[in-house]
Amino acid sequence: MRQTGEAVLKMILGIVGAIFAVILMFWLCLYYNMNVRKTVRDTSFSPDGKYELTLMAVGEPEFPFGSARGRLLLKEGECKLSESNFELRNDGASINSSCWDVAWHEDYVEVILSGKEQFDQQILLYFDGRNNRKQLIADDKQLKSDKQSAQFSWE
Repeated sequence: MRQTGEAVLKMILGIVGAIFAVILMFWLCLYYNMNVRKTVRDTSFSPDGKYELTLMAVGEPEFPFGSARGRLLLKEGECKLSESNFELRNDGASINSSCWDVAWHEDYVEVILSGKEQFDQQILLYFDGRNNRKQLIADDKQLKSDKQSAQFSWE
């Protein structure tokens, strides 16, 4: 009788352990997909074909309408020259090819990131490894024009 009770206890512990392992694996996969996984969304090449700029999404946007994390990666052949992480506030939408504009210059590449809930952001990635960023703010005249066009006239 005692051996049967120990066998049942071992079987129950084994089943509980297996269920715990499955739940843990599910949680780890979910965490990886939501926070860590890097997905290439778009690529741009310099006019001479020497440099490659890659737009990547890191994880998924925060639920339900949060920001998305991304990365810009500048390479020459297989050599990484520069990298810049960013956060895009675009009403919960994923990072895609429509959220960036790329302009190639003699010693750097200029990227303008656009989101519905933020001012445009300019990131300069230099071919020597440096990078700079700044927020592009519309001038007051443009803001007034936008406000006036958004108002309704009840005449």
